[in-house]
This record gives sequence, C-alpha cells and structure tokens, in this order.
Amino acid sequence: MAAVVGHYNFWNITSEKALQDAWLTLENVKPLSATSSVLSIVMAPMIVLGNVLVLLAVWKDPLKKLRSSPSNFILVSMAIADLSVGLVVCPLTAYWGWVIFDKGTSPFDLSVIFAINVFSVNVSFGHMFLLTGDRLLAVVKPLQYRVIITNKRAVIASCVCWIYFLAFGCSFLMLRDYFAIMGAVYNVQLLSILLSMLIMYTVIMIRFHRYSKTRMNESIHSPNSLLVILKRERSLFKAINIVICAFLICYMPWFIVQMLIYLCKLCHPHLALLMIFFGFSGSLTYANSGLNPILYSWRLPKYRETFKYLWKNRASRVTVPKNKNSSEEVYDTKL
Repeated sequence: MAAVVGHYNFWNITSEKALQDAWLTLENVKPLSATSSVLSIVMAPMIVLGNVLVLLAVWKDPLKKLRSSPSNFILVSMAIADLSVGLVVCPLTAYWGWVIFDKGTSPFDLSVIFAINVFSVNVSFGHMFLLTGDRLLAVVKPLQYRVIITNKRAVIASCVCWIYFLAFGCSFLMLRDYFAIMGAVYNVQLLSILLSMLIMYTVIMIRFHRYSKTRMNESIHSPNSLLVILKRERSLFKAINIVICAFLICYMPWFIVQMLIYLCKLCHPHLALLMIFFGFSGSLTYANSGLNPILYSWRLPKYRETFKYLWKNRASRVTVPKNKNSSEEVYDTKL
C-alpha cells in the first residue's frame, strides 16, 4: 500500500505486514477500533431485521404474489447475502475491533476479515448488479423479457454470483502473501461493477423517457393519460435516483479511500486521518445491506401489500374482563 509503506514498490506486501503497518502502529488505533466495533454492533440488528422481514414475507407469501417472478429469486438471494452481513460480518468485525481496543493486538489475520467481507458484502453487491440488469432488460426488451428472464436463469445467475465471490474470497486466504495485489484486483472489480450499474441506470432513464415522450405524443388530446405518464416517469426517476445515491454514498467513500491508499504517495504523512476514513467507509458498505430491503423490496407494491397483510393478521382477539363478575368483552388489538 503506497500510502502505508511510503513508496510504490508494495505489490508483495503480505496481509500481516499490511495489518501491522496500516493499523496496529497508529497512535489512535484503540479508539478507531472501538468506533468500528460500535458501528458494527449498531448496524447488525437493523440489517438482520430488515432482511428477515423480506424472507418472512416470501416464505409466507399469503397473497401468492412473491414467488412467481424471476426477480424475486434474486431479491431473496440478496436478502440471504445481506442477512449474512448482519449475522456474521458485523459481529466478526465488532469482535476484531474490540480485541484490538482491549489488547492492542489483532485476534486473527487481516486476510480473514477481507475474505469474509468479499464473500458476504460483495455477493450482495453482485445481486444489485443482477437486479439492475433485470430492470434494464425489462425496459429495453419488454416483449422478449419473459422469454429471456426465466426462473431457471435467475436461479443460475444467483448461484454463479455466490460461487464466484466465494472463490474470490477464498483466494484472499490462499494468496495472503500477495495481499496488495488481491486488494487491487478486488477494488478494480467492484469499481467496474459500480460503473456498469451507473451506465445501466442511465440507459434505463433515457429509454423510459423516450417511451414516455412517444406515449405523450400519442395521448396529446387526453390530459388524464398525460398525467399518468408523467407520474410514472417521475416515480421511476425518483426511485432510480434514490437507489443510485444510496449505493454511491455507501460505496464511493470506500473506493476513494482505497485509491488514496494504493496510489497517493503524498498521503503517507496523513496516514492516521486516512485510516479514520477507512474505518468509517468500511462501515458504510455494511450499511448498504440494511438499505437494500427498503430500496429493492419494500418499495415494490406487492411486497408492501404482503407486509400490510401479515401485519394485519397479527391482530388477535384478546379477552379482557371488566371485573370478576362482569361479562367478558372482546377487543381487537395489533401485536
């Protein structure tokens, strides 16, 4: 790491040396580790709750609306990946930071954290890419969409995503002596996916705008139709902008810090400040797993209807006596 070792000849740096030079030698390593631990502890229950609700809605599926679409297979797979972030990655990061805060030494090799991180966090990121591609095909080729995107192909795509990032995560453990090289490949790979998603969202907005413009020309004498088209276009643009802003906020700080670590020789004197941003930007990538249920599931009408139905059916009839001798009254209460 250029900013860490102070020069560009760093490609053979091991994970042990990266941990020692980049983190453990910092004067403020203990408060930084404690902060990272607290952030992980705070985010874990929110990530778990949101994704458990998504999985529960699909498992129950009382309205029979959530198992028929191929995109739902991808959503369920992404929810499982995000759930693993809340159940495994966040607690493990919290434990790692707490041990450093308490004892001043790392409980295990840095490559272990990165391997688990690559497997869990980036499986979720990969599913975001798949969902973006799914929406792109729905807009670009609406007539062929149901032929191209089938349940079988959606399951295969999700499995490939899991297998690929599992293999890539394991490579961090097997190639720990080339930690900097693997880190560079990791960042280039995620940056490529991020840019691809931005391009696809741009194409979606352009194509839908053209479609809306055509429909508006056809419905020029129907004010009601014009309002419906404009409302749909604004709704789509708003949803896409929210999604784009969310994953830019969650991932771009991480990429920026990583690029400074790898390429900025002048950043070496400011290593402590760089590591502060490194810790917070890493936590933001975990936060994305808590936002995904809101951005990709809860905003869909069929999911909202299912959540409302499940919530209403939690209502039970509770018998509450006024006193010993009075008759019982029945109340409907929501648990």
